Amino acid sequence: EQSSEEEDRKHERKSKQQKSDSESESDEEEESESESSQSESEDSESEAEVKKKKKAAESKPPSKPVKETKKEKKEMSLLDLDDFEPTPSPQVTPVNNLLSNSLVTDLEGLSLSDAVLSPATITPSSALKSFELLHRITGEGLSVEYCFSRQPFSPDANMVAVQMQFTNNSTSNTKNLHMEDIKLQSGMRVKEFPEIELLPAGETATAVMGIDFCDSTQAANFQLCTHTRKFFVSIQPPVGELMRPVFLTENEFKKEQGQLMGMNEITEKLTLDTKCRNEHVIVQRVTTAANLSRVPCGSDQECR
Repeated sequence: EQSSEEEDRKHERKSKQQKSDSESESDEEEESESESSQSESEDSESEAEVKKKKKAAESKPPSKPVKETKKEKKEMSLLDLDDFEPTPSPQVTPVNNLLSNSLVTDLEGLSLSDAVLSPATITPSSALKSFELLHRITGEGLSVEYCFSRQPFSPDANMVAVQMQFTNNSTSNTKNLHMEDIKLQSGMRVKEFPEIELLPAGETATAVMGIDFCDSTQAANFQLCTHTRKFFVSIQPPVGELMRPVFLTENEFKKEQGQLMGMNEITEKLTLDTKCRNEHVIVQRVTTAANLSRVPCGSDQECR
């Protein structure tokens, strides 16, 4: 009986162990199944996240290039410039307050520009004397006058600018106005005026020529030609038109004057009319007679 009881107990123990083993195996299987389900859910979640990222990347607009940002920065900087207030310009004092009225009028005729002078821009001043080159009867309806414009002749600074005015007084057109057969003394040179192709009846044309008189008063002789006729003419300069004004200070003028003593000096005494005893009138008369400009002078009783 005891042996049978012990055998029964052993059977129970074995059955319990088998049950516990089977239960542990089932628990492990359940855990493995739960782990596999979790991994599958994680994989599905990662795939969903990748798809979402792709969609978001496709839906996003393409990023702007760097150049556009630079442009925006530039535009902002230009807009910022509008915020600055302009600095007030300094007040300019008029020249008349600094210089005497006589000096201002004396310096008005002084030209310091080397710009090219076209015939249209040169207008003869009322103070400039005109000379007759060709009378309308001699020229069969064509009349020509000239004056020394006292402007720098741009092609050659050593030449005197001579402005010529052509007037067609006839009823027919004049064509091909030009110069031929120029006869000059030794050393003299002439720059011809451009040919005037057509001068209609009753019209006036202006042209500029240059003459280098070589510091002499000898005349420049040439032929003035049209399409039908040739006219012999000559231009002789007054001494005052062979000069050119140069701006000097008083000390520079005295230095240059000291080097000319005794060479060709003339001293005269004049009795002036009551109308000419004004300093301004004296300067105007001298500058009209010769192409000169006044030098600043410290004394009121002197004009240089």
